Amino acid sequence: MGWAIGCSGTPTPAPPPSTVPIEASTLPPPTAIPSTETAPAPSITPNSLGMVIVAQLDPTRQVLVIYGTTPGATVIMGGTPLPLPPSPTPTFTPSRTPTPLPTLTPSLTPTRGPRPPTQTPIVYSRGALVGKILFKSTRNGGSLTRPSWFIMNQDGSGLQQLESRAAEAFAISLESDAYGIENAEPNGTRRVFGERHCAIGGAGCSLYILDSVLDADLINSGRDISHGIWFTQRGVLAKDPAWSPVGNYIVFVSNHEVPEGCRKSANLFKGTPTQNPTIRRLTDFCARGDVGHPSFNGDGSKVVFWADDSGLRQIMTIDVGADDDFDQRFAWQTLKKLSDGQTEDWDPVWIK
Repeated sequence: MGWAIGCSGTPTPAPPPSTVPIEASTLPPPTAIPSTETAPAPSITPNSLGMVIVAQLDPTRQVLVIYGTTPGATVIMGGTPLPLPPSPTPTFTPSRTPTPLPTLTPSLTPTRGPRPPTQTPIVYSRGALVGKILFKSTRNGGSLTRPSWFIMNQDGSGLQQLESRAAEAFAISLESDAYGIENAEPNGTRRVFGERHCAIGGAGCSLYILDSVLDADLINSGRDISHGIWFTQRGVLAKDPAWSPVGNYIVFVSNHEVPEGCRKSANLFKGTPTQNPTIRRLTDFCARGDVGHPSFNGDGSKVVFWADDSGLRQIMTIDVGADDDFDQRFAWQTLKKLSDGQTEDWDPVWIK
């Protein structure tokens, strides 16, 4: 819509330019134009003053458009401006939080770990254990069929358990390669043997001395070796011979002689290694028991062995004596028990 200000009649000379106030509030209300486009300005004839002012209101945009005024005219806008429509409050829609993708843990390819280090096998040597006594025992979980192995000093002190397999291999190395225990003469010329199957209650068992060279084919055979008999008595058990490291005696177990008034029992004896030996009894066990596995110390003055006169096999030592006039009372006084009497201890070997 537009407004025009003008007059009809004869125009008079225009006075000098003057300021004409025009207030927007005095203008008639504009008629709404449906279209959002601004209508073209109307053609209006100038008024008597020669001034033309055309204004048009755009109600949609709340804009007043003034078209071509007479040059030199000053337009003063007045009145209360129409309020602008309120700006809509922006609504913020929160963005959707993205669902994190699952973290995939890569499967581990199994790798073969390093092999555990191979344990160095335990080996016992004579040099480290010389002078000690090695024996089997039921101590610490050992049994009669799978014994534990121990060492101790010659007086029974310093008890120490050994690894079973290594100790057994060591014990075998200390014994002879044929049947018998420490059965070789010091110079190796002869060997003394007991019968391979000899038990208490049997018909009798003898002892034999064979030449290491001449009788080599008989030593490890089951053939008759009666030509080498060294000690025998009818119905007597003789076993476990050991040759002294100085060569003067053979120590063995027999039940051919017991102390006066005692029942037949096994005892320890010594004899000279000659064809007709001189035999001396070293122990005085009286009860019906058994003795076994004698072994000399390094200088041949003592013997370690086991005896079960108390019902359990126990480790003992005794002095051998210097000559054939051995005093039995002296021998009994030198007998010493090394076991504690609580377990089975047997098959001692004196390491030398």
